[in-house]
Amino acid sequence: MLAIFLGIASLQGLAQNVNPRTTTPLSKWDRRFPEIKVGDKIYQTGSNWMTGGIGPGYSTTLEESQINMAIAYHFRYKPIYFKVGYHFTDDQYFLNQRLRNISYQNDIVGAAGIRYEQRYVNLAFFIGPTFAFGRLERPENPNIGDGYYALGVMPEVQATFKMFYDVGIGASLYGSFNNQHQCIGLRLHVYFSGAYRGVY
Repeated sequence: MLAIFLGIASLQGLAQNVNPRTTTPLSKWDRRFPEIKVGDKIYQTGSNWMTGGIGPGYSTTLEESQINMAIAYHFRYKPIYFKVGYHFTDDQYFLNQRLRNISYQNDIVGAAGIRYEQRYVNLAFFIGPTFAFGRLERPENPNIGDGYYALGVMPEVQATFKMFYDVGIGASLYGSFNNQHQCIGLRLHVYFSGAYRGVY
């Protein structure tokens, strides 16, 4: 009997050494977004992520090409994803040779969305309100701009290729629409997620 007890104890100890992670009961959403093993590393599916990017755009209001940039943080609450971020667009951006910008726009963004995630792919769609502020040149005098504040909406589609489970590069297609200024654009972005949990 003692030999059997010692044998069972040694097997339990071996199992703990092979997989030392705890086995606490999982909630409904933990079961829906489980941890996975990629190589010898453990990652959390459905984890939060950040993007930062820059690319060409077009102002339908001014009928001119622009350069846009954005940074955003994306997080999940149960099955729904949310985004908070900042977007900026200008006809010359940091290459601007003028003494001051005549036309530009800033957007503070809050949005809700959906996400499809696999080992090498992260696809997401977000839409939500923006608080926009900036300056627009006057039609009668393009050397003078008037400031404005406006509420608007911004849809965005993201497609990311993940070289590693938590690091990738991709492209974002977006639009920013309000009663003062409308623009659309494409950005190349980098992707960083908080999926890494440790070595298996």
